[in-house]
Amino acid sequence: MFDLYEHARAGESIEIASRKTTIHEFEITRIALPEIDFRVVCSKGTYIRSLAYDFGKAMNSGSHLTALRRTKIGDYDVKMLWILHAFEASIHLK
Repeated sequence: MFDLYEHARAGESIEIASRKTTIHEFEITRIALPEIDFRVVCSKGTYIRSLAYDFGKAMNSGSHLTALRRTKIGDYDVKMLWILHAFEASIHLK
């Protein structure tokens, strides 16, 4: 089974069934045209690439993602991450 990006790379056009998602927060964090950065808090199943496409369409412009960073999923938050050397130091036995 192909992922959507594999179909796109193969030049295939497929119909994607729409589904309900919830955007809890949408914040534009930087505008340096032609780039616009934003932060999204959304329900599971939200395709951020599709959201970026829809955002560009609403602005009567094209759009695409140049970067995507997931900062939270469920109870896991990027703020919980350890820097590798700090983790190593915490488990090092003396």
